[in-house]
Amino acid sequence: MQELKDRVRPVTDKDKGLPTFSYSKIEVFKNCPLQYKFKYMDKKYSQDTSIALELGSLCHYVLETKGKMIASGQAVDYDKLNNILQNGVTETDEKTKEELLGVVQLRRKYFEVWHEADNASGASYEEKIKLFDKVLHEEMEDTTWQPTYFEKPFEFIWDNKVILKGFIDRIDVKDGQYRTVDYKTSKKIYDQSKLATSLQFGIYALAILNEFGELPIESQYRFILIDDEQYALTKGWEKRLIKALDKVFGDIEASENKNLFIPKPTPLCHWCNFCTTNPEATIYKNECEYYSKWTPTQKTFEVNKKWNALENNNTEKKRKLVF
Repeated sequence: MQELKDRVRPVTDKDKGLPTFSYSKIEVFKNCPLQYKFKYMDKKYSQDTSIALELGSLCHYVLETKGKMIASGQAVDYDKLNNILQNGVTETDEKTKEELLGVVQLRRKYFEVWHEADNASGASYEEKIKLFDKVLHEEMEDTTWQPTYFEKPFEFIWDNKVILKGFIDRIDVKDGQYRTVDYKTSKKIYDQSKLATSLQFGIYALAILNEFGELPIESQYRFILIDDEQYALTKGWEKRLIKALDKVFGDIEASENKNLFIPKPTPLCHWCNFCTTNPEATIYKNECEYYSKWTPTQKTFEVNKKWNALENNNTEKKRKLVF
């Protein structure tokens, strides 16, 4: 733990010029540097949304509301929670800066896909909402851990180089020890390879260390639409996390210095706001030429255009001469 303590410290006024990263920003670069360039370098922010994003935000909010009831010593008002779930909230959500639609509105908005079974869990959104109701009544009922912090904001300096910031869905406390919980609305649980050195939970652990002086003893992914869970950060994760962060920030720095952001076409392209196959994409849907042609109904390894390193290096050089 000492090596982590040596690399983590609070943010001061002198640090405000340092580059700022969230876990999601880092993950975008790891998945596709070109998408990272479009979004964070070119500032092409999209307001595109999807049923998965909107339903995920709604379910997060409902669980957060239940957690705050428990933490404040109130009896859980399931009528209120169900009303939020069905009808949404009109006040602006702190994270999304938007109102949250309820199931009634989402069912109408996404009627074409609402009753379709997904290709991983085999369940439709109608079935998932019924399962979520079960999760809602069972979650945070274990009195061993006390749910204490919800949508907990954090900000700290990593290695005197970058500011890491974000929100933690939930932090539980037990006898002065901490557990971080992240709600997922994924169709299936993760491969084991993603759990051993979870970058997301590694960053959350550093945030706990920075604020409370201790590392969490548990890190739990809670899959709230399929009622499952997984634990992350296996033995030795601290050293592996340091290597992973050093590598990704080194790769980002090299890409920015060279102005070279190489695309990584995968099935994830189908959900990218810069990809023409994404049915929810709008203003930037034709931005990328190098996308995978994979779709849920056409599973293929084909790409629209192959990356040519020589061609693109020449393009970047010409741009530098112009500017």
